[in-house]
Amino acid sequence: MVMYSRAMGVVKLVGQDKDRINNYYDYVEVSHWAKEDVSNVIAARVFNGTSENTLSPKNIFTYSEAAQAIRNLLTESGLINK
Repeated sequence: MVMYSRAMGVVKLVGQDKDRINNYYDYVEVSHWAKEDVSNVIAARVFNGTSENTLSPKNIFTYSEAAQAIRNLLTESGLINK
């Protein structure tokens, strides 16, 4: 998610829903150094978690999750249409 946060900086995408991270009960499992980036990616709706209330930060990120996050990044930044 840190890489997605950096990509958001390139396309100047800023998350609007800063409180959205509070919906995920396992946010406490995110490494300290990545918390701000994870919060930014969630706020911008680039990544939506593995369920409504879990991020699963210790799980392996699948190819399909990565592809969906890329699509979300491009859509939310206005580079492609929904």
